[in-house]
Amino acid sequence: MINHDLRVAATIFTILALMSALPAYAAENEAIRAQLALEGYSPVSYYEQGHPEKGSRDHQSTYQGNVYWFTGAAQKDAFDANPTAYAPSFPRSCPYNLAQGRLETIDPTNFKIVDGQLLLFHRSTERDGLRQWEESISSSRITEKELLRRAKGNFLDLKF
Repeated sequence: MINHDLRVAATIFTILALMSALPAYAAENEAIRAQLALEGYSPVSYYEQGHPEKGSRDHQSTYQGNVYWFTGAAQKDAFDANPTAYAPSFPRSCPYNLAQGRLETIDPTNFKIVDGQLLLFHRSTERDGLRQWEESISSSRITEKELLRRAKGNFLDLKF
């Protein structure tokens, strides 16, 4: 009877110990997701492949508070050697909407590279930031350089 009681107590202790570790594990994973940039797409792929590719948490780097995933070690090494060449100008914000003084999330598959800068645009059923960006330029209302200047200026204002 005593052995049985000890086994029950040991089982209960083990379950309680595992349950107490779960919140820490969940918080750690949530922190990783909260900082994950580009929804896990590799910033290097936009330049090397001409389109986004999903990266892996097995190959990751942190730059300016954002976690970037890569498709392999070669992409990670390229990024680590020169992160400013690959990191997006606005990792979480649409530059068209920033230029208009608004914050909008990005769709990492809706992108354009301008003067070597990776720009990621919002896309929803109501709005497409890249389409609006292009329409503004093609209608000669504004230059791409001016849109980018406004986005950068508003980014600093809206970020804080």
